[in-house]
Amino acid sequence: MEYRKDDLIDMLATGKVSRRRFQTYLASLGVAAVTLPMLPRSARAAAEDHPNVFTWEGWDAQAHHLEYHNKYGEYPNFSIFGDEEEAFAKIKAGAQFDVTHPCSYKVEIWRDAGILQPIDTSRLSHWDEIIPSLKEIPGMTTENGDVYFVAADWGLTSVLYRPDLVDPKYQEEETWGILWDERYKGRLSMSDSLIDGVMVAAIYGGAKDPFNMTPDEVEVTRELLRKQLPLLRYWWTSPTDLENSMAAGELVATSSWNDAFTALKAEGVNVKYMTPKEGAMTWVCGFCLMSAADPAKLDKSYDAIDAFLSPDSGVLSILDEGYGHANKHSYELVPEHLLKERGLSSNPEEILSAGIFQEPIGNEAALQEMFEEVKAGL
Repeated sequence: MEYRKDDLIDMLATGKVSRRRFQTYLASLGVAAVTLPMLPRSARAAAEDHPNVFTWEGWDAQAHHLEYHNKYGEYPNFSIFGDEEEAFAKIKAGAQFDVTHPCSYKVEIWRDAGILQPIDTSRLSHWDEIIPSLKEIPGMTTENGDVYFVAADWGLTSVLYRPDLVDPKYQEEETWGILWDERYKGRLSMSDSLIDGVMVAAIYGGAKDPFNMTPDEVEVTRELLRKQLPLLRYWWTSPTDLENSMAAGELVATSSWNDAFTALKAEGVNVKYMTPKEGAMTWVCGFCLMSAADPAKLDKSYDAIDAFLSPDSGVLSILDEGYGHANKHSYELVPEHLLKERGLSSNPEEILSAGIFQEPIGNEAALQEMFEEVKAGL
């Protein structure tokens, strides 16, 4: 289907598309800019009888939770974490939440730590609409059939680069190697995280299984990280800082998720998102039900998860963040050309099956220690 101006205005009004991208979409349709009142995107102060959802910044957008609001007249409460290590530490320290939103490679660790309880998928109206492969992620279901994770959103870790500022060869042969190109010293960046920093080096170094490396593969990865260190402008933690640096030309290439590519394209910045010959990394995040979840809020906790799984929630994930969504029907609601602009497809299984799928990291503590040593110049 094609979007009309009225469709887009309705999407903005309901939170399905952000104000930042709205004018860009209008321009693509040849429609003049319009003036609209400011509309809130999140509501973090619901009554205490609503569940507390511990999630990433941005996933508290109202459009992800409209079904919940339609049922209860309010949104869930939200608490925000920066990464899963921070979230895990807070939970282990005693912070209590009803629902959390980690990525799949962390779920087994969280389950083994005793902070999760099984999810009754029969209480989720959108369970049967989830992309089949996202129900089969290893470790998400125990041998006795207990489900501990419901996939919600997914995307890639790959190379975001400025084709106008780098050697044209990188458009012909896409490779992680651009992040080790000494010609761009001081204009490269990498994610300051184990999964997106060390694992990228392992993939580029040819590790057979980057998530379960041999001692020799660990040493190859260590040396690649050491070689890369003096080339980096910084290790990024803020996607906003990353986007600003790319837009200004301070960075010419970086590891990145889909959202930075989508945001910069919408703002008219000349960027491309690679499909590296060594393989992009595919990640899936979703919802878990906490052991400490308030039993009195259990029905609403299920409804909070279910709302995010709705097709309309998926429209926001696709259009505004450039991420894939777990609900297979979301892709039917977005025009094919808008999917392609975001590196997505009406058949999401094509992309999900093409990347290197994130898994739990073997010997994670030792690798984290190695990573910190390298960043310290050791």
